[in-house]
Amino acid sequence: MKTTSKLWMMITAAVFAYSTAFGQNNKDKTAEQTDASRFNWEKSKLIPKLKKLAITELTVNYKLTTTAKTIAQEKDTRNIAGARVTAYLETTDGDLTQDDFQGITDHFYNYFQKKLKENGIDTVGWNDVVASEFYQQSGGEDDDKNSKEKGGGNEWVVCTANKGKVIHSGQSGFAGGKGKRSVDFADQFDATAASFKVNVDFADVAVNLEINTLPKKELFDGWYYPEVTKQKYTWGVHAQMQVGDPENKHWTMIWGTKGWPEFLYQWSDIPVEGNYADSMTEDPSKARSGLASQFAFRKEMTPMLIQTTREKYIAAANHALEKWADAFVERCIEMRKS
Repeated sequence: MKTTSKLWMMITAAVFAYSTAFGQNNKDKTAEQTDASRFNWEKSKLIPKLKKLAITELTVNYKLTTTAKTIAQEKDTRNIAGARVTAYLETTDGDLTQDDFQGITDHFYNYFQKKLKENGIDTVGWNDVVASEFYQQSGGEDDDKNSKEKGGGNEWVVCTANKGKVIHSGQSGFAGGKGKRSVDFADQFDATAASFKVNVDFADVAVNLEINTLPKKELFDGWYYPEVTKQKYTWGVHAQMQVGDPENKHWTMIWGTKGWPEFLYQWSDIPVEGNYADSMTEDPSKARSGLASQFAFRKEMTPMLIQTTREKYIAAANHALEKWADAFVERCIEMRKS
């Protein structure tokens, strides 16, 4: 969920906050954004009534490369230019395995179930979900799970909790018989059901681009300075875990026994405090040969390599997903009380 001018917005916001701080009383200051407030559920009809949740799918996308892009257009000349910055993740003690990602995802599922129950939201056990007619007759989408995917300068590994099926994909609800079976499933367990999609990113990347064109300047005797367009890049990379909505347009969906299904969105990613990385470098020669070869086509700007160990990555990813579960449950409780 990278915005094209994220870094510029961050700088502008910081300057604005500093310039107005002296003119405000403490009681007028904007409250710090909480993790729970990042969920955009204001119009949900299901979340405020959530008493029991059946997780039919818990899919996590683990980013291995993460890219920020921007396109800028000069107002007077209408000249257009683009830029992008990519960060690469490398574990220095060997590649992360599918078993590593499966372990993280299963830990997330178990923690999420536990967190729901601790806060008065009952759950449906995985074995009961799998044994249901709805789950048994849901198929054709499970080939999407536990695979490596690419798109938009990003690369990620997809993993489902308990090696389960991909119950829902895309940006629309269930159709035909599957729609009826989904409602019957919710009725069978007297629960709200959900298909979750979560994204784990290993870095925050931002890039900004400014264009300035110097017009053609006539000199003498036919001599002139030609028109020159200059481009100024501003970019930054922060090796900080963050967790939020996937970028592949597969969204979390919940449904109940009545009414329409809903999609659950986040305003922004949840950042995770702490430094898990051992090093950050712009020198591709420090990468292992397989990863270094990917740098060759990156001509726009120097790529950033973030290095850590498998153990540190796994611990950081577990913590990130736990924070997501904490925030999800907190938001549910807030909406129930309101």
